[in-house]
Amino acid sequence: MRQGNGVEVADDVKCIEDPRSKNAPMSHFFARTLVMMSNSQIDKLGRDLRSGQINAENLKRLELFRAEFGEAYKAVEDLFVNKLKLRITGRPSKSTVAIVEKLKRETIRLSQIQDIAGCRVLVPDIGAQDRLVHVLDTMLGRVVIDDKRDVPTHGYRAVHVIALHGNRPVEVQVRTFHQHAWAEISEKLADIFGQSIKYGAGEPWVLKFLSELSDLTAKLEGVILQGNTVGSGEKFSRRMDIRARLIRKEKGFIEEIQRLFDRAKNRVEG
Repeated sequence: MRQGNGVEVADDVKCIEDPRSKNAPMSHFFARTLVMMSNSQIDKLGRDLRSGQINAENLKRLELFRAEFGEAYKAVEDLFVNKLKLRITGRPSKSTVAIVEKLKRETIRLSQIQDIAGCRVLVPDIGAQDRLVHVLDTMLGRVVIDDKRDVPTHGYRAVHVIALHGNRPVEVQVRTFHQHAWAEISEKLADIFGQSIKYGAGEPWVLKFLSELSDLTAKLEGVILQGNTVGSGEKFSRRMDIRARLIRKEKGFIEEIQRLFDRAKNRVEG
């Protein structure tokens, strides 16, 4: 993980800087000044929710906290839809149930949760993923980039770009088509075998299947990337030899993935 432009978030933020100030960071995204809960207030709320104090007052406070992410989400959505002309799927705020479950599942403080607001964008391959992440890093200015491709989280691979807007983060999941397909399979298996599957616990053979599928998918994408970047400086015959070798490797990985699915199918049906 790396942090762009050395951004530090104050522990007890009261409000967003006036967006009309010419010195305001990301001023082209800001729309208006908002009163915000302090981090100490947010974390106290998180401790209450984690301990089971899910009452009307705490739910009201949580709703106010969730609403603080609306402007940040709209800013990121505007960048994708109106400036980059890309299609996204997302939500301005994580559901109450999902927030409480995350607090109970992890030791994280409520103020540290980076995916209260989030969206997802799909790209064809690793090369396009790298290019889009670079564009986001440049255009958003205040970002933290979490690259999960080389060290996946329980098999999950993607690049997450956390954009800071008025000290409220918006998590952008940048996935390739192959990475998204793996994530969809993981979700469906979690619906059948339990949500713990997504967090590295549960039925051993399912965890092994997802891990192996993730590794094979990453190898397949690596080969595709090599094929897309064969240097034009090479002689034509040399380029053809390289492409032929890569095509054979790509076919081999696809066959391995098919065998992996066949074994999983036999396990379910058997």
